[in-house]
Amino acid sequence: MCETYSRWLLRVSVAQICQALGWDSVQVSACDLLTDVLQRYLQGLGRGCHRYCELYGRTDPILDDVGDAFKLMGVNLHELEDYIHNIEPVTFAHQIPSFPVSKNNVLQFPQLGSKDAEERKEYIPDYLPPIVSSQEAKDAVALTPVRASEIVVRSRYLRSTYWVWCVLSKYAHSSNKL
Repeated sequence: MCETYSRWLLRVSVAQICQALGWDSVQVSACDLLTDVLQRYLQGLGRGCHRYCELYGRTDPILDDVGDAFKLMGVNLHELEDYIHNIEPVTFAHQIPSFPVSKNNVLQFPQLGSKDAEERKEYIPDYLPPIVSSQEAKDAVALTPVRASEIVVRSRYLRSTYWVWCVLSKYAHSSNKL
């Protein structure tokens, strides 16, 4: 889904660039080919920026990394600057939501003022799961030996019932074939 959406955005960008350069129409195959070229070009530029950023010991790229990546790809920065000054900027045709969509935080940090936050000791980090309070521990059903044997008997019954069902279903399928 993410790749399809980004590819669609690249395709719209290619069509707008072609229209800004004076083209009236473009065939679908030519537009797809130009979209592929633009995608590979941008991926190469991103890889180059990433390499130079790591080479200089940074995690976030800066404008110098982009310039070095352009030089690595053989792009003359003066020609690029002339192109930018001679062509009018084209605004994108569609509204673009923030991309990629941020996901909900699944970390279960205790909320300020919650029961867990109040009972949590200072030396216990917030990223650890919530603590079971002493009252909840008392309320929990204890697994006694009698209860454990009852669970084992039930699981054996369910397992034997499952096998009987499997045998009957195989028999039913074989009798239908006759």
